[in-house]
Amino acid sequence: MTIKKIEVFRAEIPLETPFVISLGAITELNQIIVKVSDDAGNVGWGEAAASKRILGEDSETVKAAIDLFAPGLLGEDPLRLERLVGIMDETLHRNTAAKAGLEIALHDLVGNIIGVPLWKFLGGSREVSVETDYTVTIDEPSVMAEKAKELVDQGFREIKVKVGQNPEEDVTRLAEIREAVGEDTALRIDANQGWSRQEAVYALTEMEDLDIQFAEQPIKAGDIDGLKFVRNKVSVPVMADETVHSPKDAIDVIKKDATDYINIKLMKAGGFWKAKKIAAIAEASEVKCMVGGMVGTDVLGTAAVHLAGAVENIVFRDLDMGTSITKPLIKKGGSRLEVNMRTLPEKPGLGIEEINEDLLEEVNSYT
Repeated sequence: MTIKKIEVFRAEIPLETPFVISLGAITELNQIIVKVSDDAGNVGWGEAAASKRILGEDSETVKAAIDLFAPGLLGEDPLRLERLVGIMDETLHRNTAAKAGLEIALHDLVGNIIGVPLWKFLGGSREVSVETDYTVTIDEPSVMAEKAKELVDQGFREIKVKVGQNPEEDVTRLAEIREAVGEDTALRIDANQGWSRQEAVYALTEMEDLDIQFAEQPIKAGDIDGLKFVRNKVSVPVMADETVHSPKDAIDVIKKDATDYINIKLMKAGGFWKAKKIAAIAEASEVKCMVGGMVGTDVLGTAAVHLAGAVENIVFRDLDMGTSITKPLIKKGGSRLEVNMRTLPEKPGLGIEEINEDLLEEVNSYT
């Protein structure tokens, strides 16, 4: 059994509303979708959700990286996943979104070959469905509070709030949101590196009576000492996101005692293989994890759900990827959002039965 063909597609899909964070606004997805086939007719799908601001990648760099990766994967046994990850790492450093697009597709292919859903293949910690939060992006405080209240009325019990543009306004945002959603809703915030050390300490101190579950990446990604500084100054737990891309990053931030939690994303880690290694490092250090994702389609959302269902140490889930696109990429199968729960597919691999290929433009093929 060998990898016979790798196909690369572009998917340009508008968002229903802009996704606004401290680093900027996203109005449209420009994703690279990967399809991998073996010589027995089995296929696997993957998505590369590039982020220039966070990963240093865009759709063009992803395509260029896949040009380098694909020849080394053709003819290989798809079941030898660690070898395939190693081939990509030896070919090109970083470029984790490109690697993740291929690696997710390879995992989907393996799941289809052996006839097992990926969440079971990867560990099977949970079953049926997993609870997720939903993200409220940056806007006027009253608008954000109204959106948060709408989500709670729909059944969400956990709300993630984007902050990081201005600490004083962020405090107002959270105060209005807390008043709107009541005391029983879990609120977590994400500054996406938007604050300085001093701003983070000020904002989180002001928010102490608002019962914030945790503050995700309050300061710049490379400032691990600063993350520790903030953590030691405030009572709100701190979560490292952009600071941790790789297993080594996880070791570095844990060794410095700089974080309470780690946010694992397939695009940062380069796929499932290293994402699980990050989770294992964190578990050994008694650091709980969250699974999240870049802004992506329902293919990425489905992949992230499988990781959430597989690993016990992933106790927080930010799995609303693909819910704000104007058209779903998965035509049949995959994971669905049912109120505040994401379903775990029972079909093999990612559980994708049919892709809406009308949304795809083929840009390259390797045989």
